[in-house]
Amino acid sequence: MMNTRTFQKQFLVASIGVATLASVNVAFAQYQLEEVVVTAQKRAQSVNDIGVSASAFGGEDIKNLNMESAVDLGAHTPGLSTANATSGGTPIFAIRGIGLDDFSPNNNSGVGVYTDEVFASAPALLGGQLFDLERVEVLKGPQGTLYGKNTTGGAINFISNKPTDEFEAYLEADYSRWNTVEITSALSGALSDTVRGRVAVNYVEQGEGWQKDINTGKEFGKADSKAIRGLLDFDFSDTTTGLLKVYYSKDDSTPLSPDAEQHELWGYPELNSPKDPSKVTVGDLDVSRDEEGYGVALTLNTDFDLFTLTSITAWDTYDQAVVDNYGGTSERITDFIQDNKIDQVSQELRLTGNTEGAFSWILGFNYSQETVDAYGIFDDSFVAYETFGDVGTDLIIADYEQETESFGVYLHTETELNEELKLTVGLRYSKDERAFDGIDSNTDLEGSFNDILNDLDETHTEDDVTGKIGLDWIPNNDWLFYANVATSYKSGLFYGAPVLDPDPGVAWGYVSPEEITSYEMGFKATLLDSTLQINGALFFMDYKNRQSLITYLEDDFSVFLGLDVYDTTMIGIPESETEGAELDIHWLPMEGLDIRLGAAYLNSKVTKAPTTADMRGISDDSSLPSNVDHIANDINEGQVLAQSPEWSYNGLVAYEWGMGDKLIARAQLSASWTDEQFAALGDPNTGYGPVGSVDTVLTIRDAADVWSVSVWGKNLEDNDAETYAFTGFAGRVVYRQMKTSYGMSLNYNF
Repeated sequence: MMNTRTFQKQFLVASIGVATLASVNVAFAQYQLEEVVVTAQKRAQSVNDIGVSASAFGGEDIKNLNMESAVDLGAHTPGLSTANATSGGTPIFAIRGIGLDDFSPNNNSGVGVYTDEVFASAPALLGGQLFDLERVEVLKGPQGTLYGKNTTGGAINFISNKPTDEFEAYLEADYSRWNTVEITSALSGALSDTVRGRVAVNYVEQGEGWQKDINTGKEFGKADSKAIRGLLDFDFSDTTTGLLKVYYSKDDSTPLSPDAEQHELWGYPELNSPKDPSKVTVGDLDVSRDEEGYGVALTLNTDFDLFTLTSITAWDTYDQAVVDNYGGTSERITDFIQDNKIDQVSQELRLTGNTEGAFSWILGFNYSQETVDAYGIFDDSFVAYETFGDVGTDLIIADYEQETESFGVYLHTETELNEELKLTVGLRYSKDERAFDGIDSNTDLEGSFNDILNDLDETHTEDDVTGKIGLDWIPNNDWLFYANVATSYKSGLFYGAPVLDPDPGVAWGYVSPEEITSYEMGFKATLLDSTLQINGALFFMDYKNRQSLITYLEDDFSVFLGLDVYDTTMIGIPESETEGAELDIHWLPMEGLDIRLGAAYLNSKVTKAPTTADMRGISDDSSLPSNVDHIANDINEGQVLAQSPEWSYNGLVAYEWGMGDKLIARAQLSASWTDEQFAALGDPNTGYGPVGSVDTVLTIRDAADVWSVSVWGKNLEDNDAETYAFTGFAGRVVYRQMKTSYGMSLNYNF
């Protein structure tokens, strides 16, 4: 695989070359970059006309890049890092180093994710979304005005294809390695003069697992999922329209398994797993996934003389039952069993001004209610048996319910000061109430004892005012320069994972909201007769109380078991900061040739480390915790924040040409590389990466665009990089990159 220095040099040379071409007066009349229309600011605008750092992928881009899941976005978006924190079921997003350290079902990411303008309060709600999409928008930097809480890093919008007036239908069939079959189909058209409908389905069945247990021969990492989405578009009158969406998704996949390392520290070197990602040691654990989600959303738009009223009402629910070999060994060390249910209802009302002239505005209101019923078990029976015979801590259980009510009201304005300057001002007030009621306990397999370690019943109310002020300078139709200052906040959280620590001042408790202030300058240049687009940004972000996952030595149980036992929890880092830069280039140098390049740089660090008193402050408990002095790795000023790779790159070259009068061929080569990063602050065991991949697609289609055939390959270099890591109950546990995959796709448009 190409090393970092070589990649940096080649990317620099390419960037200089493109910048040089930008100064040449060349006219390209036959082909231009297509305008990408987004709704990043709650109204339809060209992505190059807004002073916001954003990346957008259309439906054809998603197909050409062979994006199979939400985490695939990170490989092609400068500044976006993605990972699965558990065995394929919990996508984690981080934009500019801000995301979600904790993957518990009751906590939210710092990246707000929306499907058709409906907020997904938990990562699990993203299952079954990446098919039949019109586009995906990635908004970088705080979005606290229009999008509200939990957008300290940015926001991602998934927008479904809408019903059409004319009949259209397609069928896509894909067959790939490990006997994998994927079918996607959609049917759309008018049902009457005033009603249009669309239904889309996606089905994935994998006959063979890409991982195999070296002892039992069992296979793991097998996909088995299905999803359906239906939309009805209504014209109620000349001024009122409605869009009704219903969806259902089911996932019965067999989870993949991580690998365990460093168990020789416990005197059991045989518990280490193979370093080959396709070879695992799971034992007799019946790993499984049984997840089901469904929901409904109704969007109404009514035009008045001075404004348009938009109402979005939604209800979503998700049931999640997973048995996961989270410890990565054939023995019962941190086997993780989850049984969770997530419900949310939400309502948004907004007025979008229709007034003509230099001033535009949006006034909105949001309300949401979320309920999480969680039951999680860590099974560590092997530890108890080997240490004390059949006596000891076998099961560590977290059983709780969390309810959250959120309210927000916002105003977003844009004022054209003159022909070249536009001022953007936004303000939002948010209020949240979060109630947590649950217990954390340990028991043996026979249930002969049940020791309550933590019993927490607390409610916290918080509010915040966030805003944005920005100035756009548009000297001509080809250039846009922008600068803005924005603030946002991430709501407070309760750490709800099963833990051994009986001190609620450390292990369980409430972590106050984090706040961020961002300063950004950027430009968007459309050059060479609209065949070259160059976007760049510089930014600096100042954090207060960044919510961070930490690992520490649990004294009481380490002494009790005679072994080093580690626990995890969340704390707030008093002060930290991140500075960085991004560059995104899209160029059509000649007819049929498409070149895209992207790069991102991050420099993040702790500027004020937490003290013992700060750590005590995560709970209402006034006693001084004894364990916080024994964090596995001290948190010091200057340490790199979690999910903050220093460098990341992506590139794509595609060429399309005619094969006679009736056929068109397209060859594409893409590559991505992300630097080393950490899953948790201050713990070197959680370092993983760098991760790189080279992918290719070759497509032949007919000139009428009725059918196409593609062959594709992913991870052509067969890299086996670590894609996520954490400190387990007894040592380091890592997930690794999937081996080379390849397949063929058939598409037919009716």
